[in-house]
Amino acid sequence: MKINKKGLIGLGVVVLGIGLASCTTNSPQTKTSSAALKVTASQAIATADPNKADDIASQAAIAQFMEGLYTTNAHGKIVPAIATKLVKPTNGGKTYTFTLRHNARWSNGQKVTAADFVYALQRQVNPTTKSQEVGHVAEIKNATAIMAGKKSVKALGVKALGRYRLQLTLTQKVPYFNYRLATEIYPLKRTFTEKYGNKYGTTASKTLANGPYVLTAWNGTSDTWQYTKNPYYYARQGVRIKTVKVQTVKTNSTAQNLFESNGVQVTQLTGTQVENAQRGQLKTNLTITKLNQLYFMPWNQRRTVTKNVDLRRAVSYALNRQSLVKNVLKDGSTAATSLVPTGNTTNPTTGKDFNVDTGNLYPYSPTKAKAYWKKAQASLGHQKITLQLLTNDSDVNKSVAEFIQAAIEKNLAGVTVNIKSVPLTNEISSLSNGDFDFATLSWSSDFQDPIDFLNKASVTNSVDFGKFKLPAYEAQIAQLAAGTQSTTQRYQTMQQAAKLVATEQGVTPLYQTAAAHLVSDKVGGIHFTLLRDALYRYAYWK
Repeated sequence: MKINKKGLIGLGVVVLGIGLASCTTNSPQTKTSSAALKVTASQAIATADPNKADDIASQAAIAQFMEGLYTTNAHGKIVPAIATKLVKPTNGGKTYTFTLRHNARWSNGQKVTAADFVYALQRQVNPTTKSQEVGHVAEIKNATAIMAGKKSVKALGVKALGRYRLQLTLTQKVPYFNYRLATEIYPLKRTFTEKYGNKYGTTASKTLANGPYVLTAWNGTSDTWQYTKNPYYYARQGVRIKTVKVQTVKTNSTAQNLFESNGVQVTQLTGTQVENAQRGQLKTNLTITKLNQLYFMPWNQRRTVTKNVDLRRAVSYALNRQSLVKNVLKDGSTAATSLVPTGNTTNPTTGKDFNVDTGNLYPYSPTKAKAYWKKAQASLGHQKITLQLLTNDSDVNKSVAEFIQAAIEKNLAGVTVNIKSVPLTNEISSLSNGDFDFATLSWSSDFQDPIDFLNKASVTNSVDFGKFKLPAYEAQIAQLAAGTQSTTQRYQTMQQAAKLVATEQGVTPLYQTAAAHLVSDKVGGIHFTLLRDALYRYAYWK
């Protein structure tokens, strides 16, 4: 998901250069250390299965020990990984043919081959897998029909042309597909995966890695785990820290205390801790990065009350998003003005940011909130209603939920909001089962294109938990996905879609996240970007 798309801050992707030599020369020439790097995570891993992971915490973990055809370097640039080079697609931009490196191995010593990619992709689109992240591969030929049960998985546009030759065929040209290849598509070893079936990725021992690290010390429910250097990784000389120990920390004070006592060397701060760090002794250790991530509220369209568009409009107008980021989050996050994060894309003609052209589509207006609530009362036939707000149990999410609760109850007389705060895995389960009124989620995208945020309100998206469906909006999403428009026409369609979903409140955006981290001055190689979390494969002790 990047459910958070991305709970949860950021995704991590393993990073390396074009070949072994470049991997060992891009990092400072420090000796490999046996000392473990200790870091924190804001949420526990839900699954280590790349075909099933739909939350940022799990995807961040997977990116540390898995590697696809491409990856990104320390600065976010796409570079070859298992593929020997970045390929230029043929057939009108629809066909990609890769030559794979011969020295890539799984953590059990077996070779990584083209068949591993074929198996992983076919498994992901297979309806029996019940993947929530089929959007990662939806552009591959026949993927949609296979997921709908209309075609066999063997019809998927992927084939092994040899042990180290792989070909992918898309339904149409996809401008951002290289990002998919670098951050979302991973191989799986059939024999190992099928040995455990649905239990694959549920514990460290039932997970196989092909990246710089191997997942260890994770029993499937524990709040701690480790990344241990993969002895079979082809660029292992460039992996300088042998062990990374991760512990889940949900309270800001605990995270800061651990850092100040050198209990961890990398951690995340939120809220007042960020403000304090900016003014205090930790200022030199603090780094703040805006993310390609948006928090939003899905509404359950299967329930009469939350299906009411006037109620949804009333709630949106009742939220002072500027107050939320300034007085609650206090971490550099910014109020959402559209369903697309600022910095995601620009106007191809003027160079202006996408949100400059949309304007603020989600303003605060108690007057309009009350007016729409009055309409909702009339159409629902109730003067009073009770809503349950589902959220995960991290400090940040609890604080945001309390802000939403207070704002609604203050501005919409007669509305009572009860907060249900649960672990992320439980939240995802409730969302998947439709057991909610409205909720807080975040989506973090691995590529810079508005479609990956706009489609969160589309039934074509696998994480459309609310099941919002508007024919006019679906038509716009379909047009964007078709890849037949010019760059300018496509941009205009994206603008129209952003405005339509705001009018109908298919989902309700809250804020664009920023990640504030403390990094020990004893550690180097820790980098954060708009798209990526820290990649421990590059970390080193100074």
